[in-house]
Amino acid sequence: MLNRLQNLVIRTSRTWWLYLGVVVLFAGSLLSLLRIGEMFPAHAGGNQPFDLQNGLSAAEVYPQIATYTEAARNLYHVFTLIDYAFPFFAGLFIAATAAFALRNSLPEWYAVLTARKLLPVFMVGTVFDWLENIAALSAISLYPAKTGWLPVLLVLAKKLKLACVMTGQLAMLLLLVYAAGNWLAATFRLRR
Repeated sequence: MLNRLQNLVIRTSRTWWLYLGVVVLFAGSLLSLLRIGEMFPAHAGGNQPFDLQNGLSAAEVYPQIATYTEAARNLYHVFTLIDYAFPFFAGLFIAATAAFALRNSLPEWYAVLTARKLLPVFMVGTVFDWLENIAALSAISLYPAKTGWLPVLLVLAKKLKLACVMTGQLAMLLLLVYAAGNWLAATFRLRR
């Protein structure tokens, strides 16, 4: 499985139309999530979906669920369905962009990462986002029954997702800046 995922990252980083497709799916799913996020508070006591509350605490989960109408529950199910695709395409975008930058500016690092099948590390945030979705849907579906560990799992998964995604984005941006600097330096050297 890891081998297939790495091959997808490499293939996406090498194929412009596949990369463009990932960008379109990433952006489209993000826009859909944001649109649902705008509609959601009207049906949920003014609360956003848990995924859009980066400062969420475990103690806030069940009081918020108590405000959900049937429309809010339905919106959350649609939101979560999209939010299984979104983190995959977002992670693939980050991993493919980083792979492209590594291959073109740090080929030795790229060789090591590909040999050790480490390019999918850029997508670890995806797994935590999926875990967050499972915990949120479980808490919502089981309510009014309250399972004390579900809100904790939801918030923990959210924190780990945010840490992994921000680290992946920062690494990707640094690699892109480095690759762009190398490209500019090579371009100016050729003109001399």
